[in-house]
Amino acid sequence: MNKLYILLIGCLLSFTGTLASADDGLRYNQINLHASASGDTENDQLVAMLAVQKNGLSPSILTKQVNQTMALILEKAAQFEAIKTHTTRYSSRPLYNKSKISSWQVSQNIKLSSQDFDQLSELVGDLSDLANVQSMTFSISDHTLELVKEQLIKEAIAKFRHKASLIAKQFGQNNYRIIQVSVDSNYRQPQAVMPRTMAMNEARGAPPALAAGTNKVSISINGSIELTGKH
Repeated sequence: MNKLYILLIGCLLSFTGTLASADDGLRYNQINLHASASGDTENDQLVAMLAVQKNGLSPSILTKQVNQTMALILEKAAQFEAIKTHTTRYSSRPLYNKSKISSWQVSQNIKLSSQDFDQLSELVGDLSDLANVQSMTFSISDHTLELVKEQLIKEAIAKFRHKASLIAKQFGQNNYRIIQVSVDSNYRQPQAVMPRTMAMNEARGAPPALAAGTNKVSISINGSIELTGKH
């Protein structure tokens, strides 16, 4: 009985070793690859964040004032066909003095976006007496970003395939197959800023001086291939 048990254990160990060797063989000709494509893309969208803020003793009166001011801003913005509006972050909070409520602050933000920089710049100047400009940011619009990504994906995949073919030939193989691949994009929305010159222009009620610039978009292809077929 003991001899039979030992024999069975030996067979199992031998079979496990064979599987491990076979598995190692499957991974023997696999190579990890990386390819990327990137480019600077013109910013074609301007986004302005404005805030209407009122301080006082009565939260209900402040709320009414903020709502009226925001309605006026939306009315002015509606005169510009190329500008999109989106109200955000409404808040009402007490202000304290020595642990007691001394007054209230009610505020609401509005996001203005447009691909017509002149129109949005003009509107921001017109609104300088109604709201505070929190930031103005240039970015790439969603539509343009998708088009750019599609082109960069094609370029990155072409580079990946070229590398794979080159490596296969250098190792004496005439073909390869893809084991796995992943596609990653990298585009960081620019940080919203409010330059000093823009603040000065806002104080004068004049349109801020702006320059769109560019942002970099990149696509990365990571994957592994298995070399197949010797010359």
